[in-house]
Amino acid sequence: MSSPEVRVTFTPGGETVMVPAGELLLNAAVAAGVPLAAPCGGHGRCGKCRVHIQHGHCRPADSHERRVLSADQLKSGWRLACMARVQSDVVVSVGPAPKLVIAKPLEEELVEGVAPEPAVRQLTVTLPEPSLEDQRADFVRLKESLPAGIRLDSSALPALRELPGELRQGDFTVSATLLDDRLISVSTLDEAEHPLGAAVDIGTTTVVAYLVDLVTGEHLGAGTAHNPQVQHGADVISRTEYATTQPGGLARLQSEATGVVNQVIARALEGAGKQAEQIAEVVVVGNTCMHHLFLGLNPQHIAQSPYIPVNSEPIAIAPSCVGLKMNPFGHVLCLPIIAGYVGADTVGVITATRMLDSDRPVLAVDIGTNGEVALWSGERLVCASCAAGPAFEGAQIEYGMRAAPGAISEVELVDRDLQVTTIGDEPALGLCGSGLFDAMAVSLEAGLVDVMGRMIAPDHTADLPPALAQRLEGEGNTRRILLATNGHAEGQAGVCFTQKDVRELQLAKGAVRAAVELLLRECGLKVEDLSAVLLAGAFGNYLRPASALRMGLLPPMDPALIRGVGNAAGAGAMLALISLPFREQAYEVARRAEHIELAQRPDFQQMFMETMLFI
Repeated sequence: MSSPEVRVTFTPGGETVMVPAGELLLNAAVAAGVPLAAPCGGHGRCGKCRVHIQHGHCRPADSHERRVLSADQLKSGWRLACMARVQSDVVVSVGPAPKLVIAKPLEEELVEGVAPEPAVRQLTVTLPEPSLEDQRADFVRLKESLPAGIRLDSSALPALRELPGELRQGDFTVSATLLDDRLISVSTLDEAEHPLGAAVDIGTTTVVAYLVDLVTGEHLGAGTAHNPQVQHGADVISRTEYATTQPGGLARLQSEATGVVNQVIARALEGAGKQAEQIAEVVVVGNTCMHHLFLGLNPQHIAQSPYIPVNSEPIAIAPSCVGLKMNPFGHVLCLPIIAGYVGADTVGVITATRMLDSDRPVLAVDIGTNGEVALWSGERLVCASCAAGPAFEGAQIEYGMRAAPGAISEVELVDRDLQVTTIGDEPALGLCGSGLFDAMAVSLEAGLVDVMGRMIAPDHTADLPPALAQRLEGEGNTRRILLATNGHAEGQAGVCFTQKDVRELQLAKGAVRAAVELLLRECGLKVEDLSAVLLAGAFGNYLRPASALRMGLLPPMDPALIRGVGNAAGAGAMLALISLPFREQAYEVARRAEHIELAQRPDFQQMFMETMLFI
């Protein structure tokens, strides 16, 4: 006998859904289209899916919820959506959806000055008029009137249907749009619109699209959104598990990926005053898991040794294969990937930064939900991935949040006390990635945390300035540093940097640092040999080199060598979109890259243990 259905209503949006009694609130939110983050994959560990029950009842909290929420919080109606099961009709407050502020900035210098040479071409063609002496078909006449060296082998059916009328209305001079060797549209000159392209970076946390005029190469704007898949887990392992263990999981994740790509493209089009039908080509990058989920490919074997993807080569498909809203006769190109955990986003970073053009060693580190490191030695291109997890983007941090108004983005030591800066100068609500790095660096500098990652004990604060000593709370594993009290979210007493956060950062930064050290060792290089260190990713431009060095994310070096390159992955996708030579370079990068599997190296574990220290 099936369970009776109950009504779940979410505020402030008013979304309502009917679900069986006993269903998880998180599943109800997914069904209602309400964005709820569940970075831990719905295992009741992170507390990020905290909601407030305004009316109605859920089943009593289990041990998972009681470990995360206090008795007072549970009594006042706070629950974890991934653990709470609805018992009656309920009204649930989820708070407003976060505004996205840091939209993966594109470093314009990476794409400036590149002459447009795309796969999509718009040509003005004048044809000889037909006669009894020249009875060639219209399409043959068009094909044979093209400039020398340009092939036209086929046509989309709607273009053929339009061809006779457009030719005669235009007195046999028309604008023809070709994708490779196929005619996709034809129009009179006065009705012709430039074909557009979109470069899309599907990040684990953030998705962004850059809109480009394929005739002029002009960047027309961008659209960005949070990846809705975060409700199934912040990391690719959680999403792979969801795809392979939940009924319909893969289809749902693919639908969410397509949906958010359509969303960010639509935002870019709206800003530019353009239409989806003008988009003739979309080039996509992302890590290997995001690549597979976008295409609806089963990622199961990426997550299991020996970490084998379904495909690593470039994939060009019709928009209908993935449900993209664009010219249906254009195509979608996914750039190649390098390995199970080194994806097309890394290919984009290497391509956009022209690393291989340097005659001296260059290191690139993509700091995001997944850590990827690439080293050009001057002769070899070696890459590795590291299980940094989502800590750098705040997912496993107690007061971590996305880069939105109220997120602490900077922490400094001023007049022997901590001073924080928030995005938008709003009251502090949590910590985003750059603020987290600063909090760690300043805590080390001020003596609040030792080289082993232990926060100073209550009986060792005598030598601290009084203002700093007063910020320390709790004992042992509950030790924390109070960063701000104003503006805290409901259900929490303030924004703190905790002992657990330090441990999460130790694991994440240790993994990245170990990858850097081992790639240098693989190529017989020392840090002194590097000519540049490029920080890519969601907050590469916002991370202060001094903080990265102080917490040991990178080996000791001249801070002047370190520079942020913004969303270099997206810039690589744009270059492949507007320039066939750069597209071929991206293919060559993937062919040339040597993937180093760190887990197989006998020296990795020892290096990892050493690099977790804050020295």
